[in-house]
Amino acid sequence: MRHLVIGGAGFIGCNVADHFAARGDQVVVFDNFSRRGAFLNARWLLERHPRLQVESGDVRLDLAKLEHLVGVADVVYHLAAQVAVTTSVANPREDFEVNALGTFNVL
Repeated sequence: MRHLVIGGAGFIGCNVADHFAARGDQVVVFDNFSRRGAFLNARWLLERHPRLQVESGDVRLDLAKLEHLVGVADVVYHLAAQVAVTTSVANPREDFEVNALGTFNVL
């Protein structure tokens, strides 16, 4: 089974990726690494699962890469989001673009 975990370097995403990689499934993590700790989460995943694939990209901008990864996956988990309330207040456009446009692009 091939799993694509969009937002896979976040807290929930890296645990989803870890679960399926531990079962021996193929896992690709797609993340823009904008959140603090995302690189550490990806490194933790790669240390535990050397066959896991990590792809850097943004659900708003990297449509060709996103389309390719979705096209070869059996299952897609869309966990990419801008979750900080403070960021949504300071920059509501970015919040909307990540959460609404990003989801639209994934769909």
